[in-house]
Amino acid sequence: MPDLDLTIQDGQSRKIDLKDIDELAHLVWNTEAKRAGEITIILVDDEQLTKINIEFLTKDYKTDVIAFPLSDKDDDLFEGEIYISVDRVIENAATYDVTSSHELKRIVAHALLHFLGYSDKEKPLKQEMTKRENFYLGHFV
Repeated sequence: MPDLDLTIQDGQSRKIDLKDIDELAHLVWNTEAKRAGEITIILVDDEQLTKINIEFLTKDYKTDVIAFPLSDKDDDLFEGEIYISVDRVIENAATYDVTSSHELKRIVAHALLHFLGYSDKEKPLKQEMTKRENFYLGHFV
């Protein structure tokens, strides 16, 4: 069974509940992955993530998450970084009428599923990805 080494770095100033993030990440990874993983989740603010979006993706706008795979697809160990804007998490939570903790869990599950080969580029693929996100979120209600 694959295993996950997860690190969470908080590089921003807003308070957000990280309860269950480690457990959720392990659940997603250990259920879906075919290999071990080393993943770092880096919590940032809008300004920091917008700079990353411009520098690495040449997109000049706010986003909630950017996930960078750092290893080749054939490596025995998957390595990746997930950058999450806590500002976007809090705003999205208000928009969708959920807690910021719930929205953070959804974004973490979403990013991990991208690492694991899921796509949201087309409607049927996005529906499947959302279904998997909801499945994992259902463990934490």
